[in-house]
Amino acid sequence: MIPQWYNKLEAWFATHRIVATLPVALLLIVLAKPTPFSLVIGGFVVILGESGRIWSSGHIDKNAELATAGPYAHTRNPLYVANLLLLIGFCIMAHNLWVTLLALLAFAMIYRPVIREEATHMVRIFGDQYHRWSEDVPLFFPRLTAAPQQHGAFSWALVIKHREHRNVIAFLLGILLFCAIYYWRT
Repeated sequence: MIPQWYNKLEAWFATHRIVATLPVALLLIVLAKPTPFSLVIGGFVVILGESGRIWSSGHIDKNAELATAGPYAHTRNPLYVANLLLLIGFCIMAHNLWVTLLALLAFAMIYRPVIREEATHMVRIFGDQYHRWSEDVPLFFPRLTAAPQQHGAFSWALVIKHREHRNVIAFLLGILLFCAIYYWRT
């Protein structure tokens, strides 16, 4: 049984995602001890995470149609899985275990209630269609093979509609920031 104070804390994190993420991002930057190896591996994971966001964004037309193709055939929340990869990538680049543990805790505090609320919202919008899909597709951790009953195709127009190109720029700047931190500290 989860204590009531924890549920309230989680709810605060979920509704204040930016504010809750900012201290962790600042700690990642200030306490970063990047190495050439951590920059390469972390940068690769960040690019993998952003690629997942692009793939997901190109398959979802929010609240208009239930996305079941592409990454949505593997997990009901591929954007959040991609966000986790981005976080892990930047944590690897920062090369600081304590901040990484704090970042993962913040991620769980933010996204656990968000994912539950979104599932409830999807049931209201898509009803039985969502229930049938959710029987085959896990809530968060992806299945290796695609689930049956896929509908839809990737669309660059949806990627642009969701302004994912802005995230590409932001995450590339993040990679450059950690490279600059390495340069300044060596």
